[in-house]
Amino acid sequence: MLAHKKEDDIMTLHPMIKAFVIGLIGAGLFIVAGAPMPWLLGPLFAVLLLQLFTPITLKWHPRFRNVGLIIAGYVIGFAFTLQALQGMKEYFLSMLVINCVFFILFLLISKLMTVWTKVDQATAMTCCVPGGLSQIVTFTEEQKNIDLTAVTFYHVLRVLMIVAIVPFIVAGGEPSHVEKVGQGDYSAPLLGLLILCYGAGIVAQKIRIPTAFLLGPVFLIMLFNLMGISVPIMPKLFLHMAQLFIGIYIGLLLKKEDLKLTKRMIAYSFFSGAVLIACAYGISFALQQLYGLSFSTSFLSVVPGGLDQMGIIAASVHADVTVVTAFQLFRILFVSVLIVPFVKIVAKRAERKLEKSINV
Repeated sequence: MLAHKKEDDIMTLHPMIKAFVIGLIGAGLFIVAGAPMPWLLGPLFAVLLLQLFTPITLKWHPRFRNVGLIIAGYVIGFAFTLQALQGMKEYFLSMLVINCVFFILFLLISKLMTVWTKVDQATAMTCCVPGGLSQIVTFTEEQKNIDLTAVTFYHVLRVLMIVAIVPFIVAGGEPSHVEKVGQGDYSAPLLGLLILCYGAGIVAQKIRIPTAFLLGPVFLIMLFNLMGISVPIMPKLFLHMAQLFIGIYIGLLLKKEDLKLTKRMIAYSFFSGAVLIACAYGISFALQQLYGLSFSTSFLSVVPGGLDQMGIIAASVHADVTVVTAFQLFRILFVSVLIVPFVKIVAKRAERKLEKSINV
């Protein structure tokens, strides 16, 4: 009887309060278990499992995720010094080659998907784009002949797989030059800068910069660094809060209704995500040897996760966030400028073929 009363109390709590409490419990369990990045992975797995396997309703406002992104953006921008920017030029050729490799892999995976799952080519290609969750879902909503449910599921699962697996792979990565982050003090200047970062995120969103609430603060704090203006170091508690907020948000991306795809479609989504991670793992060793980077830096630079997720993981495991951010930014540009227009052409051709067949 008492157990039923406790369950009823949990069910009647506000969905966002429930998500926050469950996220904290998840973080605590991961801390006790000694798991890597407990403040990101604990909340992610806790809310994901409860949302998928219990009747408890959980919600999380995007504003909380934006707060997490602002803190992550501040940390990343803090590491962007003039010296770090000058060193970015040497990576350009590698960035181009790596993204071309992923483009070829994208073509192969999407072709296999059309054969194994019997979906149309446009849907398969849209499902297999290596990155750009928000861009791809928005693009899919505008198309008449692409399965939105399948595309959303594939990209959400890719993000979940990468965020869940990558921290375990890079847990032993060597520290880099951002190890100062997390030793800062709470102060009025820090609070003022975070408010300015929020404003920078709004401006970035207005001018349609991808991942605006991450990149807006990155560019602002980087500008202060280049102008020689001293900025406070971010306290560790704030970084934990950012991980908690982002972890809950990512964990709630996958919903019960997304699991209504065929078993073959779901199995292939896991396969395609695993292939992307395995390919990134192999390439990261070449990058490590070529430039003398730590494994954590090279792997986080190559793996096709979101810029926001890879940025906060890089800051948390003390990888070189400047290098990781540069590679991930280049990937976003590559996806936006080359891959998405390519998929649009394929989708339009498929639509014209469908219209011709209907007319006939």
